[in-house]
Amino acid sequence: MNSRERFFKVCSFEQVDHPPRWDCLGFWSATVERWWNEGLPRDVPPDQYFEMDRRDYVPVNSGFTSCGFSPAFEREVLEEDERTITYRDGDGIIKRERKDRAELSMPQFLEFPVSNRRDWENIKWRLDPASPERYPDWEEVRNRYADRDFMLGLLICGAYGLPRNLFGEEHLAYMYYDDPGLIRDIAEHWVEFYKDICDRTLPNLNIDCVYIWEDMAFKNGPLIGPKLFEEFMLPYYKEVISHLRSHGVQHIMVDSDGNNWQLLDLFIEAGVNVFLPLEIAAAMEPLEIREKYGRKLVLWGGIDKRVLSKDKAAIEHELKRKVPQMIDSGGFIPGIDHSVPPDVPFENYKFYTELLRELTAR
Repeated sequence: MNSRERFFKVCSFEQVDHPPRWDCLGFWSATVERWWNEGLPRDVPPDQYFEMDRRDYVPVNSGFTSCGFSPAFEREVLEEDERTITYRDGDGIIKRERKDRAELSMPQFLEFPVSNRRDWENIKWRLDPASPERYPDWEEVRNRYADRDFMLGLLICGAYGLPRNLFGEEHLAYMYYDDPGLIRDIAEHWVEFYKDICDRTLPNLNIDCVYIWEDMAFKNGPLIGPKLFEEFMLPYYKEVISHLRSHGVQHIMVDSDGNNWQLLDLFIEAGVNVFLPLEIAAAMEPLEIREKYGRKLVLWGGIDKRVLSKDKAAIEHELKRKVPQMIDSGGFIPGIDHSVPPDVPFENYKFYTELLRELTAR
């Protein structure tokens, strides 16, 4: 059985010899540099060293954490000093970042590309689904993935993720009340944008899932309440997911950090059936989600990344208290609840993967 077949069976709550080996969502560059000094070979990427299963995404500029502009804004440096650099990125967002190890801190978001309807009208031409530079050479891509034994997905920037990138969280929170008509117009454009991308992409490739980026919550709750979700996201999600299902796509994933408990019912109603990464610091415990929602959601993640920086006893406790029970219940892909931060020792991560392999084998 290959990892693609395991993915399908896990999503159907069938038992497998082991779930897909997607032990984390990635590795910080600072983590890899640390591990080089602790025993990781420099010529072997960590996902290969730890024998993680491959997963790919269609090479279409459909957005994800970015908007999917085509063309994107040209990166433009606006100001620079000894410690920081201020620039406009591909989404038109003006940011200030540290010059020394920028990945170790959050950038300062200074300005977003949209503040009113005029700005939106001036920018939405960049979200033309017919833009030819979005798409690859389909014959080459079909040949590349014809006999794959791993998951292939399509990326989407979500119905909250897109306006968040346009307005920023704070301004967007006001716009739901100050100009709901503009938010609906953006949501309608979001629907047609992704339906058209699907129509151009899915006849060319038999994909396995759609992966939607939202990141719409913080430690104590979501950045948008259920009432606003129901009005400004739910009908648009339903339309896009219905369109995906008409193309045969059955597995709809949403990736959102933070505490999403208040929104899970609505995501399920919209047609989402896979949720990740289940951030433990934000109370997204997989055992509790499974108890409430049963087989309505496949769960991916749910291992507290913070314990990996502690000792092996803490790692063992975290894994043993949830992994065997979740594996037995089905519909679970274990992994840490985001990327691996640089406070995790190489030996601890090795212990984590070895124990995880042992606990998930059936």
